Amino acid sequence: MGNRKQPFGYKMALGEIVIQEAEAKLVQEIFRRYIAGESLNELTEALRQQDIPYDEGRLWNKNMIARILADTRYTGEKGYPKLIDEEQLIAANEKRSNKP
Repeated sequence: MGNRKQPFGYKMALGEIVIQEAEAKLVQEIFRRYIAGESLNELTEALRQQDIPYDEGRLWNKNMIARILADTRYTGEKGYPKLIDEEQLIAANEKRSNKP
């Protein structure tokens, strides 16, 4: 089982946090699709069907997606390169907080 040191979408290269392009595109897609109305379960199932691993030996689950949707580092905080706009983070979190 892998041990992810950086959030999904990033990696360390020469001592710096850099964007891992394939993962970063997936993070952006997760935000876009969730804001557009897909549920955590629908996103989880879609990622599993595409056979996209979260980390070595780990399948996606809705908690992993929820953590991505709540992670402020994707907006460029704490020295991380920006992957999404702050508005996207706000929209995703508003949708999550308005769930019945």
